Amino acid sequence: MFDRPQYSIWLLPRADHEVALSATIGRLSTELAGARFAPHVTIQGDVALSPEQLQPRLARLAAQTPVQHWPVTLVDGTTHFFRCLFLRFGVHRGFEEMQAAAQTMTGRADGLSPFPHLSLAYGDAHEAYARQRQLLASDYAEQIIVFDRLAICRSSSHVPISEWVCLEQLPLASA
Repeated sequence: MFDRPQYSIWLLPRADHEVALSATIGRLSTELAGARFAPHVTIQGDVALSPEQLQPRLARLAAQTPVQHWPVTLVDGTTHFFRCLFLRFGVHRGFEEMQAAAQTMTGRADGLSPFPHLSLAYGDAHEAYARQRQLLASDYAEQIIVFDRLAICRSSSHVPISEWVCLEQLPLASA
């Protein structure tokens, strides 16, 4: 184990959804003076295992997990820096199963995402984020996001967002 957790397990959107979400994140990062980052759903962050330790375990999980199709339930936001503007998804069995498997492979619950969501911006919540939630609501109403890969990423609360990078992507099983 490392002294400072620096890896995360992410669920990544299918390529066409990734392109569209990346464009939205890019636009918002410019308008809100925030960081750019790859669109993802965090399964577990701040993981203290090395990529070499995670890879075989995550490969098994990916091979057992079908491609996910999640409808957006809401464009939402909180005062939490990493959840100031995000797409909220309903409770999904796949998310719960991936989190349970992540907890088993890491041996800890720390860093598990509190609910399924995909952040569109990071920052200190202010009025501009509330306006963006309203503007984006119609864009994402009833949209289904398809997720087809798990990833080992160098990203954590100890790694600057500008240095986040996906080290390995593992395809989910076909539906």
